[in-house]
Amino acid sequence: DDADDPSATAMSDAPPTSDAGAGRARRVGLLEALAGTLARCEERLNEVNDKYTFELCPEYRLKMGKTIGRATRVGMTYDAHARRYRVAVKHAVRGGKDEDEDEDEDEDEATARARPMFWKAMKKIVFDPEEKRVEVFTQRLSCGPLSLRGVGEYDVERSEWGLRWQLQTFHKEKKRLRSAEVKLTERVRGCMRWDVSSAAPEVEGKVGSGEKFTFDVDVGSYHVSVPRLELKIDLDHM
Repeated sequence: DDADDPSATAMSDAPPTSDAGAGRARRVGLLEALAGTLARCEERLNEVNDKYTFELCPEYRLKMGKTIGRATRVGMTYDAHARRYRVAVKHAVRGGKDEDEDEDEDEDEATARARPMFWKAMKKIVFDPEEKRVEVFTQRLSCGPLSLRGVGEYDVERSEWGLRWQLQTFHKEKKRLRSAEVKLTERVRGCMRWDVSSAAPEVEGKVGSGEKFTFDVDVGSYHVSVPRLELKIDLDHM
């Protein structure tokens, strides 16, 4: 009798091998798909981490300025990182407020005509005591799309002089840092110079006969930097 056969009983109790293998394959496939998804997410997160950044490694500068007479502004800039200072003499513009000596201010025609004769020809005079050098910058002479400026320099230590020129087109972009100022006292202001560059995210896809639907995501970029912190002291009326 089959009911009394032990081998028949053992065969009937054994699990179906094909069903167990299929279940194991599904679990492995699911784990591999999950691992792939996590890897792609990690890759995108790393890309976002690389392209969305904030940089705070500023130079620290102390600026002091004083207006002499009605048309001349003398300013001293001390760079704490480089441990050096420069003195610049310029035409007093915008109410005699000190401006960045490395940037050219745009003046309207009325302001340009009101400049004294000397400052109609000269832009600024820069003294660098550390290098014992004096530089004299002329105003830009524009002709059509071109502008020309002359720069005279004198090395006090070597008793050598030189003259160089700068020619540029009006297409040249003026790269200026953005600024935010905080009035600390009547004569002291704190200033943060910062800049931002960005690109919007983009998604691009493709579909066609005989091809699978594909798409690619560009996460864009956003970079904020604070390259300079300044403390400005106005010495007028002291």
